Amino acid sequence: MNTSQIIAEIWNAALGAGFEIETYGESEQWPLLGMIRGSGRTSGQNIYLSAGIHGDEPAGPMALLELLKAGSLPEEHNYFICPILNPLGLEAGIRENAEGIDLNRDYEDLASEEIRAHRAWAEKTFEKLDLGLHLHEDWESSGFYLYEARSESQPSYSNEILEAALPHVPIEPTTEIDGWPARDGIIQVSDLPQDKVGTAESGFLQLNFGSQNYTLEAPSRFPMEKRVKALKATTLATLKKLETDS
Repeated sequence: MNTSQIIAEIWNAALGAGFEIETYGESEQWPLLGMIRGSGRTSGQNIYLSAGIHGDEPAGPMALLELLKAGSLPEEHNYFICPILNPLGLEAGIRENAEGIDLNRDYEDLASEEIRAHRAWAEKTFEKLDLGLHLHEDWESSGFYLYEARSESQPSYSNEILEAALPHVPIEPTTEIDGWPARDGIIQVSDLPQDKVGTAESGFLQLNFGSQNYTLEAPSRFPMEKRVKALKATTLATLKKLETDS
């Protein structure tokens, strides 16, 4: 995949959608982008969106690109977006970075330059988040599923997310995913050993910024178009439900 071209398209689409763009670090020859819109408003929810932390999961960056191009993100929220957290991995079509580090397991060890830079950017950029959505895909799954990380006081959006995915891809039916218990396409992060989730991006955001987090997993065995549509639909459905509840 031509990462330079995708970054350029995301950059232009983000500017067109009213975002400010920061380059908070570099990965080989590619910039690490942090995009902000609406920061400092007294109202509106603080939303964090990310994709591309695993380079062999290209549907997430493409979904964010299409959302930005279409101007689909509701104006009333404040957004912080990291569209390609692992550009080297995306270019090479591999999960890890150039050093073989799984970036989504590195938020405590900080062995990678990418996550050191990303964590530093997050800590200086926002104090509180209401929602984090992390766009992924899974080459082993036969359907869409999600990881839900939230406190008991926070509402669940899992049903709305899965309903939005269903017109595009089926829901993962198995009761065990990656060795963890699942129910109707939902993995409750609170059920997992903390050493398995504490170093992930979603765990870092929940622990440090209070946000409820959903890691959205589209099945890679389906065509790119369907995976992108599923991730777009589930993102928008979550934002709509958040607006209704706020």
